[in-house]
Amino acid sequence: MTAVIKASALCLTLASLAAPFPCSEALAKDLGVRGHTWEIIETDLLAHLKAKASAFAGNGGLDAWQKDAERRVRSYVETPPPVSGIAPALEDRSRLFDPSIRVAKDIQDDKGRLIAKAGTLINPLDYVTLSKDLLFVDGRDEAQVTWALGIKRPAKIVLVAGPVLALMREHKRPLYFDQKGLLARRFQIAAVPASVSQDGRRLRIREFPLSKKTGKDAR
Repeated sequence: MTAVIKASALCLTLASLAAPFPCSEALAKDLGVRGHTWEIIETDLLAHLKAKASAFAGNGGLDAWQKDAERRVRSYVETPPPVSGIAPALEDRSRLFDPSIRVAKDIQDDKGRLIAKAGTLINPLDYVTLSKDLLFVDGRDEAQVTWALGIKRPAKIVLVAGPVLALMREHKRPLYFDQKGLLARRFQIAAVPASVSQDGRRLRIREFPLSKKTGKDAR
């Protein structure tokens, strides 16, 4: 009787350690093989990528990809994405813009001497002069381009849209493009054509409504 109790206790102990497997041999049996089995094979990732690249190049994919990349770069340079939020000028408007900036942190020279303390308000026009007006135009609008080219005073033409390189080749003069609208946002320009010129310690920003037929001031 004691032997039976000990055997039962041992069975319960093993069962608690190896659950859910039963301790009794009577419950253990060979269930055989169910379904398909495959050998586990680990693929060499680097070899796989090299094979993919080799196949890609062999099928002409690399040349096609390179040509497409060159086409996209050429297209971006020839005609950059237009600056968003710019509309044609509908009325003659003029306003003054203060270009002053507040220094976020101390500015020092290469010897550690303080140039400007954090919080100082600095007007760039106290140190430099805007020698040429900035003319902002939409290069897709022939009237605006004609207007800008007709300005006789010293000026730089800045496109907010259009085929900048094609226009440079056509008109034989340097043109600029407001990449990502950095200048338009800085000067808060929302309509073109517009000019930016110096007026004392501030900038005068003026919009010009044009006649589509002549490219002249429509006033």
